[in-house]
Amino acid sequence: MSQTKISTGCSLVGLLAVPLVLALAGIERPAPAPAATTIVEVDEAALLAEAAAVDPACDEAPASDPLVGVWHRFAAHSEGDLVRFYYFHGGGIGLYRYGKVGLTNTHAFDYRFVGGRVHLRFRKTGEEHTLAYRLEADPEIPGRTWLILEGDPREAGARYFRDGDARAVACDVDHEVDAAGGGGIGNRLWSDERRFAAGGIGFGMYQLQPQTIDGRGVGWFHRGDYDEWTTEALTYRRAGDVLTLHFMLSGESISTPIAVVAGAREGERFLDVAEDPRDFWRGHRYRDAGPSFAAAGELGGALGIVGCGR
Repeated sequence: MSQTKISTGCSLVGLLAVPLVLALAGIERPAPAPAATTIVEVDEAALLAEAAAVDPACDEAPASDPLVGVWHRFAAHSEGDLVRFYYFHGGGIGLYRYGKVGLTNTHAFDYRFVGGRVHLRFRKTGEEHTLAYRLEADPEIPGRTWLILEGDPREAGARYFRDGDARAVACDVDHEVDAAGGGGIGNRLWSDERRFAAGGIGFGMYQLQPQTIDGRGVGWFHRGDYDEWTTEALTYRRAGDVLTLHFMLSGESISTPIAVVAGAREGERFLDVAEDPRDFWRGHRYRDAGPSFAAAGELGGALGIVGCGR
């Protein structure tokens, strides 16, 4: 039986592990292929190898990169609370996430320091900004630091506080997973990746956490490409060959027949969803892309888990 242990500092509402696509945001995408509808086989181990070499988010912010960490605009705790944060992972890789607890959108960016300023380049649009920044200690809350980006391209005049628990949670996660997966659907990433004729790879992905004894669990649905994607929180329950999904923010619920089927290659598995609510209720097949939290050492840091992110 697989188990995943997570720092008790995370509440159920905030329990959103930044998904596998965060790691892939730091990797060069493959050259485009001519077929737009071919299912793409993605070798996660190869793609993640470079990013897994070191995880700056698990270290104290180095002097050369004082921005490493998660910087929140709001203290979001409950379903529907506003979410705005910058995540500087280190190594020039970052994310900007916005939305509400339960449904967010994410923009990947590259960053570097130039003459005491930080230069951001958003990958999807190519827009670039060179910003003066400053860090200020909160006079009322001991240990809290604020980040002010002058000319913030996402929210003018905003300031962001550093999440002091994020790195500790990320590095304090203790995992035990079933690498084989068996016939279960929990503690897995179920992904469908497709190349675009114009270049790039799009994906839809169900990230399902381990199930309880009655078949219930929490999870997320991710959709987009490796530069921008949305994340939607959900709960689920499997009863035999029926999967019930409840999308937390919208309140939408649906039950659909499912089947876990073996592929042609050894260890290959697919999840067939008969009426996929995130593909307009038509049948959709997702590939088993591995454990949800990817406990293997070579994947742990690359996942970019930041604890109680939204």
